[in-house]
Amino acid sequence: MKNIFKLSERLKLCVDMVTPQSKVADIGTDHAYIPIWLALNGIIRSALACDIRNGPLENASKNIEKYGLSDVISTRLSDGLLNIGENEADEIIIAGMGGNIISNILSSCHWPNKKDKIFILQPMKYEERLREFLAEHGYKIEKEKATICSGKVYTAMKVIYLGVPQKIENYEKYIGKLSENFSYPAARAYIRKQIKNLQNHLKGAKSENLDSLQNYYHEIIEKLQNYLI
Repeated sequence: MKNIFKLSERLKLCVDMVTPQSKVADIGTDHAYIPIWLALNGIIRSALACDIRNGPLENASKNIEKYGLSDVISTRLSDGLLNIGENEADEIIIAGMGGNIISNILSSCHWPNKKDKIFILQPMKYEERLREFLAEHGYKIEKEKATICSGKVYTAMKVIYLGVPQKIENYEKYIGKLSENFSYPAARAYIRKQIKNLQNHLKGAKSENLDSLQNYYHEIIEKLQNYLI
């Protein structure tokens, strides 16, 4: 039953970061495509398909039964990680949400042994807020990759918890670890997207005569443009 269905390139970013034979929890699972793909391809030992609403969980359950994976994947009604036991998952996947929501989910997680976990995060927007949150709250981005899906560029991060704040430069909030593989077309597309967003912010700062903010955006834009030379 391998490769019965194909994941989008955005979700493929996430599954490519999963450690073989791990136990995963997919937060905001929707149709449970990620855990189903991982189980069909023999990558995981078990999975929790979790969502805050019953409707998506019903869809997830139907798909899990359809592919005969009820012995590998369980569904769970949970607000983020609040209803998931610390020992039920090695790796946590949070995909398809805003960076602010992902930050809130991580903030509410009070497991004492988060250092043993891997967090695979795929923000749809506000990535810079998420990267800043991660650094300030003791998380480290070990790996980050970008992809282009349906004409839009996305990024995903493999994150660990160290428990002590991490230093992050202002420009790193906008491109994270993509600075390490900026030669790839998707990474360059992501950097161009961030430059465009920053240029829009710069225009706003100029219209309001905010000199310090103008300098801030100028500095970051120049740094990011250097990666495209």
